[in-house]
Amino acid sequence: MYAALKQLGISVSPRTCGRIMAENRRLYAIKPKPGEPHKSKPHPFKAASRHERWCVDIRYIEKHRIPEIKGSFYVITVMDAFSRAILSSDIFQSQDLACVLIVLYAAVEQFGAPQRLITDNGGVFRAKQLLAICEALDIEKEYIHARQSWENLVETHFNVMRRMSQVHFEQVTSWQGAKLTHERFVTDYNAQPHWAHRKRDDNRLSPAEVLGQETSKLRTPEQLHRIFYVTRHLRRLDRLGYVHFRRWKLYGEEALARHPAVIWLHGDALTVEYQETPLAQYTVRYQPDKKHFKAVPEARRFETSYRSLQERLWDLDETLWHLASRLPDYTRRKKRRKKPTPTHLSLLEGPPADQE
Repeated sequence: MYAALKQLGISVSPRTCGRIMAENRRLYAIKPKPGEPHKSKPHPFKAASRHERWCVDIRYIEKHRIPEIKGSFYVITVMDAFSRAILSSDIFQSQDLACVLIVLYAAVEQFGAPQRLITDNGGVFRAKQLLAICEALDIEKEYIHARQSWENLVETHFNVMRRMSQVHFEQVTSWQGAKLTHERFVTDYNAQPHWAHRKRDDNRLSPAEVLGQETSKLRTPEQLHRIFYVTRHLRRLDRLGYVHFRRWKLYGEEALARHPAVIWLHGDALTVEYQETPLAQYTVRYQPDKKHFKAVPEARRFETSYRSLQERLWDLDETLWHLASRLPDYTRRKKRRKKPTPTHLSLLEGPPADQE
């Protein structure tokens, strides 16, 4: 509250803010949740410099008024443990490995790779492909202890998010509105003074000021492409909004025709993405060679802000509109018949006339 008021130009001391919040709880009969008294513990994953440790975690948001989305949507965040700055964060309609890699790729592309990556023990963070990418980037993987979520600093960040933006998430009525709400929160969070930096002597109080322009070892786009190649594939949407991948046509978005897209493939889950926004997700079945697809039994389009300005005359259902369709196999080239050489011609024509 103190940081938000200061950003608006209202100077109120933290002690006064505490009294105002206590009065607000008394007025609305809000009782604090019972819990153990706070005890300061030495943090096992404390960072001593920028980009020494990054923290990654997923938060789900249930209460919303977006009619296009059934159930929860998710926030995936990568945060620097020293400056507490959000390096990359976005909201998604699923929480699989592809979404985690989208956020991690954006952070590595802009800031380089950290020395260590801290996560919980969830299955998505123990995936072999994620571990292989960390090994290729020289990142040491660290896991918090069981039932000790406080060791991951993103958990504290999520508590800040609940206070700063939860009410806004509950009021949005479109997916684009939720994206803008989250972007505004990330900007405000990085710019506002952080409690962890209140004792600094250099007058750098916000996460963005502490992070500055510091980066780790940056990789070129070609190097990142080789590192993420197993799961990340570059394609271009055709004029109807489909991508062609392994002899299949997979729908992305018609409004993005002719635009570049990215395909994330992890096991039997395939995600089509454009500029860190998943467009569609498919479940694939493999042929015996474990590479080519035998079938695409499930398809799901995500609600995005990329929509064609031209409205359809009628709604297309699965019987009229196939999101995934198999491309015809390559036709075998016909072998060219060899033209007869002069020697062959002489044999076909027979002996000369004087020898008959």
